[in-house]
Amino acid sequence: MTETPEQVVLLSDTGEHIGVADKALVHTTDTALHLAFSCHVYNADGAVLVTRRALSKLTWPGVWTNSFCGHPAPGEDMADAIIRRARYELGITIRDVQLVLPDFRYRAVDSSGIVENEICPVYRAVTTDAAAPNPAEVAEFEWVDPQSLHTAVAATPFAFSPWLGWQLEQLKQPDAQA
Repeated sequence: MTETPEQVVLLSDTGEHIGVADKALVHTTDTALHLAFSCHVYNADGAVLVTRRALSKLTWPGVWTNSFCGHPAPGEDMADAIIRRARYELGITIRDVQLVLPDFRYRAVDSSGIVENEICPVYRAVTTDAAAPNPAEVAEFEWVDPQSLHTAVAATPFAFSPWLGWQLEQLKQPDAQA
């Protein structure tokens, strides 16, 4: 029995679901618009978890970014997808999942020419777990003060994923909910 490839939801320019595609085939130099999500995870002390993408990642390998990102499967509830991805990427359970940027959308091209083209609502969540990252996804991680993260991204944007910088700009407040 063969495993079904992970799929992503394809979207029209207006955000309508128009089909599905294999995740492994969708990120190219001409990536179709598709549905994703980003999540910023906080601990009880108010620190936010930032992760450095694994060096084996197709896009932005080795770059620091938000806690985790992912794609809901066709028909999957977004909250379920976020909880699933937190466990898969970081080995954590999360709670208090809140939508903080419902209309976040971006297109970015990495140095290899691979395109990210996503409608990507941004969420905030909380955990009390110790992170145990999946090495295929995360090279390293740090819990940081939210204001320090804003300062670091502003000072060295090249060290961070473009979507993290754009998300922080849209949130406008250094201690906003993501």
